Amino acid sequence: MTQFDPARDDVQRDPYPFYHWMLRYDPVHRGAQGIWYVSRYDDVRTVMGDPRFGRAGIRDFWAEMVGPGPLSGILRRTIFFQDPPDHDRLRALIAPAFAPRTVRALQPTIDRIVDDLLAPVIPRGQMDVVSELAYPLALSVIAEVLGLPVEDRDRLRAWSLDIAPTLDLASSPAEVIRGQAAMGEFVDYLRALAVRGGGHGLYWTMLATADGPDRVDEVISTVVTLVFAGHDTVTNQIGNALLALLRHPDQLELLRREPERMPGAVEEFLRYDSSVQSNYRLLGEDVELGGVTMRRGELVVGLMGAANRDPGKFADPDRFDITRPDVQPMSFGAGMRFCLGAILARLEAASAVGRLIGLADLRLTVPIGDLVYQRSTMFRGLARLPIAFAPATPELIPARAAGDTMQ
Repeated sequence: MTQFDPARDDVQRDPYPFYHWMLRYDPVHRGAQGIWYVSRYDDVRTVMGDPRFGRAGIRDFWAEMVGPGPLSGILRRTIFFQDPPDHDRLRALIAPAFAPRTVRALQPTIDRIVDDLLAPVIPRGQMDVVSELAYPLALSVIAEVLGLPVEDRDRLRAWSLDIAPTLDLASSPAEVIRGQAAMGEFVDYLRALAVRGGGHGLYWTMLATADGPDRVDEVISTVVTLVFAGHDTVTNQIGNALLALLRHPDQLELLRREPERMPGAVEEFLRYDSSVQSNYRLLGEDVELGGVTMRRGELVVGLMGAANRDPGKFADPDRFDITRPDVQPMSFGAGMRFCLGAILARLEAASAVGRLIGLADLRLTVPIGDLVYQRSTMFRGLARLPIAFAPATPELIPARAAGDTMQ
């Protein structure tokens, strides 16, 4: 391999052979367009958590790329593009909604949504996991947290799908145009909700603290960010997790027999095929990492997907093993930017996968090679995951065992 380029079709299809090469031969790799790609677990943890690897510079780089309009006007304020102290202030504002006790109290709601979504498809004996379970579940849950009307989830999904490609530094002009329009509609929707008033949840809590137009825009930016981050990555992770089980029937049967293994299985889902593959940083100063000096102002990408397959951290890293001990995947980042939604994402994945594996004769309905991944240099998820199973009435599907929930 000469220069790694995550936008290439073969990398989009299966990035892991390319990660292996970097991990073995060039762990701090100068890839396409002069971007640095960091692959080893400990080095990625440094990139994700060390303040020398900043995000504010990425904000300015990105805003110039998408140009003026609703995208840069709103998202340049997002927590994802802030360094301290603004990052810390915004994180403190939203952290209470994602406190462990608060999130775990959502378990019955998550389980109910899963059951409600599966009820009409179980008698049919087939479904698309992405469109009929994963995304409506994830969007319903984040709408519940934010206090947005759950009946608007299809609109939220459509806007998110159009905005998401613009967050990728490889977005096309056509994607930027669609993203600008979607962001404008999304912002108008949120402003109209605020005018209507009477809501509950995190959106309304944040609005109550907004003391001026700039702070209101900051709240709207945060909501847009949480809608995207709170559902797209979860949607993808549910699909990736079920596919891993279907490709490893011994592990699927083990989890069926021993549902108490679900918490460990979720960690292995996250490690083996993470929905978040990478994240960008901009160097605020010269940094030496892995024997290589990277210069101030250069782009650095921490490859979480590669870190999760680092043989220096994980024995036999290409083996999918839900009994693997002490996994600690890099999928949720590290340091001050560790994902606030990590517990919520785990709960949703455990509930959805736990219910799906209770379906008898569970199988893919297309060859593995026909599955299509959404285009992204940062995220990894299937466009569709068509499955079939023995039709049944919903009440005949085995109830969740105690081990199906995340403790």
